[in-house]
Amino acid sequence: MGDEPLCVTEILQALPENERQMINILNQIQQQKGYISREDLQELAAETGQPESVLQGLVSFFNSFRTRPLGRNHISVCYGTACYTRGADLLYDRLAGEMELDADGTSADGFVTIDKVQCVGACSLAPVLICNGDLEGKAKSHQMAGKLRELREEDAKRG
Repeated sequence: MGDEPLCVTEILQALPENERQMINILNQIQQQKGYISREDLQELAAETGQPESVLQGLVSFFNSFRTRPLGRNHISVCYGTACYTRGADLLYDRLAGEMELDADGTSADGFVTIDKVQCVGACSLAPVLICNGDLEGKAKSHQMAGKLRELREEDAKRG
């Protein structure tokens, strides 16, 4: 029961008054829940008096906000300069080509979310991807189908 994310009202109450800027509140909601749902925006609008359309505009403007949950597996491909020049686009294209992804980069079965991120600070290991929180450097595009197979096997074991 203690692992349940806080509701928007509880998140607002937990923030000190001087930290209640809208972007910070949205960040807190996403940190708690993993994404920001339409219901969260409706509740936030009711709590703050901000029009829901303004809140939706903020969420859609900043690409760091998610409006849907992540897949069971999450792969981020670094698109920083060093990674990009060493083939990050090939990694991403190979991963995305193996899966049918929606506009948020998530497969229909919820198996994986694949996204592009800015520099992760591991330039000497370029190109880099982060798979379920583990950084993997000097990745090769021809290894990506195998990476997805490994994740499918692990996913099947978890049931």
